[in-house]
Amino acid sequence: MAEFRISCDDGGIDLRRLATALIESQGWPRDRVGIWENRGGDVVVTVEEELLHVPEPDPLSLPVHTRSDVHRACELIRRRDTSLRGVEFGDLRDEAARFFAAGWSVADLLHALSHRPDGQPWPRGEGYQGVEWLEHRMRNWKTPTGDIRPSVSQETAQLRILGRAGLPGGLGVPDDEGGPRERRTASPETARAAADDARRLMRAQSRTTSDALEHRDRTASHIARRSR
Repeated sequence: MAEFRISCDDGGIDLRRLATALIESQGWPRDRVGIWENRGGDVVVTVEEELLHVPEPDPLSLPVHTRSDVHRACELIRRRDTSLRGVEFGDLRDEAARFFAAGWSVADLLHALSHRPDGQPWPRGEGYQGVEWLEHRMRNWKTPTGDIRPSVSQETAQLRILGRAGLPGGLGVPDDEGGPRERRTASPETARAAADDARRLMRAQSRTTSDALEHRDRTASHIARRSR
């Protein structure tokens, strides 16, 4: 068990409240952390040591932002996917960079190279290699207008947020008449409305130890939104 002490010469600061806010900011489970006040007015926080060991980040899920990040990510993808043999590195980098700019991870791109948007696996083996096969697979992960569709991890995160807020999983997704229910893109207006509903519900259901949300709501009531 590890422990640290919080002290302050200003008696007007609620140290216990400060310690609670620190614990929440770290995402530590409350039942694995203790807050104790000593006679001197200091606050001692005890934390299970396992919570302090941060695991090494998974290179497959790290964000890809800079040119060097894209280069390293494409090298990793090329080693992992044998269907990219014969594809010039520059072609792979140019194609992958568009998806990384849309927030995709290496794991997302590897999934797209092996699975269609409906979850079915792409054919593999002789004849399913080269730059044209790469472009064909990635084209299926774009909308008819060329926009990048949500990746697997992005869609999972969106569904998790909607589920936590008590909203239906298909909120903001238009129904295609006569077509299979695959990953689709909502209009900007529908997406914004769904996001606003989710934020309002999550804000109403969340617990907080400060008046930050009350202050934000009070401030937002005086902000005029421009019509789009």
